[in-house]
Amino acid sequence: MNLLNWKQHQRYKGNLHLHTTNSDGRLSPAEAAAWYRRHGYDFVAFTDHNKLTTGNGLADGLLAITGSELAVDNTELGQTYHLVVLGLPSSITYAEPRLMPVQAAIDDLNRRGALVILAHPYWSGLTVADMLPLQGILGIEIYNTSANRDLGKALATVHWDDVLVRGKRWWGVAVDDSHWIDDDAGGGWVMVEADVLAEDAILAALQAGRFYASTGPDINSLDFDGTTLMVTCSPVSVINVIGHTQYGEQWRAEPGKALTEASYRVQGKEKYLRVECIDAQGRTAWSNPIYL
Repeated sequence: MNLLNWKQHQRYKGNLHLHTTNSDGRLSPAEAAAWYRRHGYDFVAFTDHNKLTTGNGLADGLLAITGSELAVDNTELGQTYHLVVLGLPSSITYAEPRLMPVQAAIDDLNRRGALVILAHPYWSGLTVADMLPLQGILGIEIYNTSANRDLGKALATVHWDDVLVRGKRWWGVAVDDSHWIDDDAGGGWVMVEADVLAEDAILAALQAGRFYASTGPDINSLDFDGTTLMVTCSPVSVINVIGHTQYGEQWRAEPGKALTEASYRVQGKEKYLRVECIDAQGRTAWSNPIYL
């Protein structure tokens, strides 16, 4: 089973979370679009707070996906849930978002045809008790550049593993959450496998998990034949295959050398497996989980 195979499809680089002067960002939509196009992105999602920013036509060749970021409800630690909403057909606001149950908001957004991603769970202080009851979530931000530049809370893979081992089937995304403050653009992205650069095709690929997240390395292929998981990637120093508890394996390159592939034979008790490819600068690419 080819989980990622770029020979069969096109691959497109995108950022799923960014802000402009339409909310609390420092660049206009046109300036933001131009920046991402100059830096090799194929698509972005404008996710201004409680607003719908239209971005198509602002930079030649750049697809702008409609979106927003909504903050609702109260978490266990008294914060709000931040929801990144993709494919939202029209602008939406809730009269008293702190009083709206998060699941009611997710259900409403799903009914409107939107995909919902749980934003920066480490920065938001989300706990397993906050996340586990949620239904209708596409995935979770496992890396958020702005949260890293803000206070070092970029990485949320432990949050991800906490829900995966309990049966959630959530994809993992890396994003910028760029506000154009403290060099928070260009730090995290997704590489999506799709037939065409169009909003419907990109959203369908995201929903199906046909992508990987990265802050640098490339995952070239990911294959699973039922017994062995095989990955090929750009040159890296470490490859991790991660499952629940003690299941998985790590490969480390010898000094002065690099790894470009690894294979892991399933032991039969894994609940899921995912891959991390880490280069010499500490940058990482994360595959989506294979559910067993």
